[in-house]
Amino acid sequence: MRIVEEKIDKFAHDIMTDVSNQRKEIIEQTQKELEAIYEEKELAYLSKAYEIIQSGLKSIKTEKNEIISKSIMDSKREILKAREEIIKGTFRDAQKELEAFTQKKEYQEYLINMIKEDIAKIGEGEILIYIAHTDEKYLNRLNKEFDNKIVLEDKNKKMIGGCKIFNKTKNIYLDDSFYSKLYEQKETFLHNCNLEIE
Repeated sequence: MRIVEEKIDKFAHDIMTDVSNQRKEIIEQTQKELEAIYEEKELAYLSKAYEIIQSGLKSIKTEKNEIISKSIMDSKREILKAREEIIKGTFRDAQKELEAFTQKKEYQEYLINMIKEDIAKIGEGEILIYIAHTDEKYLNRLNKEFDNKIVLEDKNKKMIGGCKIFNKTKNIYLDDSFYSKLYEQKETFLHNCNLEIE
């Protein structure tokens, strides 16, 4: 379990650094574009204002504010779009790394230890152990290792790896699947990576 946590921590750190750099670049680029638009419009408005100072000043300010507001909104939309692409790419890459880990030799022992720890957490009773359908190759070993019923999770349910434990006696459910762990991180990802839009 430590291996995955260390990999997730390292991966999250690398991602946060990369995302922070990308965020900085996007903000700098947006600032330059806004300044260029502002300067260009400001010169045009000053020329008009010189010719029709009294009657045109009010409409010029109104139009200028609308253009700046529109530019800000357009820039925020671009940032949101870039942020979504970063998030999707990040979690897609993380999922691929977790899927690759489930194919390594050490994963089988990791899975067995995880199940033992989770059964200890959930307590005694009638226990069902759910594993990913992709972990079917470990079924014989798991059946020898555990007296509990091992259930292959439906192919349509995403697990990636890991396990889910259900204590029927106590009606307690523990989802320790890689998919759940990964996407629990998504909740705090925007805040931790400083990707929130103001």
